[in-house]
Amino acid sequence: MAKVFSSAVSRPGTMRSKPAAPPAAPPAEPSATVDDKAEIARLRDKLERSEEFNHALLTTVSDLIFELRKDGLILSFHAPRDNEFSLTADAVVGRRLMELLTTSVGQLAMHYLEKAFRTGAAQTFSCQYLLPGKLRYFETRIALRGGGTALAIVRDVTDRETLEREVVESSSRVQTRIGQDIHDGLGQHLTGITFLSRALEKNLAAKNLPEAAEAAEISKLVIEALSQTRNLARGLFPVEVESTRLGQSFRELATTAEQLFHISCVVECDHQLAVSNRNASTHLFRLVQEAIHNAVKHGKAHRVTIQLGAAGDKAVLRVIDDGVGFPPEGTRRTGLGLRIMTYRAQKVGGTLEVQPGQNGGTVVTCTFNPNIDEN
Repeated sequence: MAKVFSSAVSRPGTMRSKPAAPPAAPPAEPSATVDDKAEIARLRDKLERSEEFNHALLTTVSDLIFELRKDGLILSFHAPRDNEFSLTADAVVGRRLMELLTTSVGQLAMHYLEKAFRTGAAQTFSCQYLLPGKLRYFETRIALRGGGTALAIVRDVTDRETLEREVVESSSRVQTRIGQDIHDGLGQHLTGITFLSRALEKNLAAKNLPEAAEAAEISKLVIEALSQTRNLARGLFPVEVESTRLGQSFRELATTAEQLFHISCVVECDHQLAVSNRNASTHLFRLVQEAIHNAVKHGKAHRVTIQLGAAGDKAVLRVIDDGVGFPPEGTRRTGLGLRIMTYRAQKVGGTLEVQPGQNGGTVVTCTFNPNIDEN
């Protein structure tokens, strides 16, 4: 067998296995040039500096910062280390706003989050939240950041809101006092002059003196002045504002506006709608009063329409004018009148929107809960 195997191996023409070829070397990558290496180092340094800047910026910010999806899911969260709310990223990331907030505040936040995605414009709203031991006020600004997400920056503005509330309430007290003074002081004086002028007119007429006609004219002018004085006092001191007579209060306000500003003012109210308490009614009355004033002063309006009606479990109050319009959404709106209207809307648990009308002019809309118990 050995010979057979040996001859078979040595016989010419017998198949032999060839040695395996060495594996092919991978194609050589082009070596980086000196310029490429310098650019990579520059970009790496720029990235590190940017990260250091962002880290330093976040450590100095005292606000709460949320990264949100459109459905309210919290993707990331930042809070200062010493925040008094004891919030951490582990506690909030991966949860939705409606899980963390009360129903009313959560619905408010989702309303403005959806609006930010729908319009592409930054949204700002305020709310109040009861924390242990104190009612706190927060201002939230929502802006899109791309990639289907938005940033929400939440700031504690309790001190500012308290000051603004004191300013508004102080202004209301001053208006009330002036209205009472006009009604009880000037109004009573004009009433006395009216009786005296009428008596003078009768005496002169009894003596067939021509001055009787002049006395009658004086009496007429005094009566007109008394009517204007009462309307002015009613606007400053709305003693007639009651939860069950809000529509009637708006009609009297419309009459006063027509006389004072020489405009057309129409009221369209649902008579079945009632507001829960008088304080809320007064805030709504003042809100409409401010909206009419802005429409005439800034909008140069000639016609104003006041609408009040129900929308499901909410109520909607609108003031529509035909003026020159309001600054477009997204621009800064820092007027005191607008801030006062926003404050009053919040006091009745509502939201305020100021938008251009379909045919020009401005539409001020307050959507609120008619059954709210004001704090």
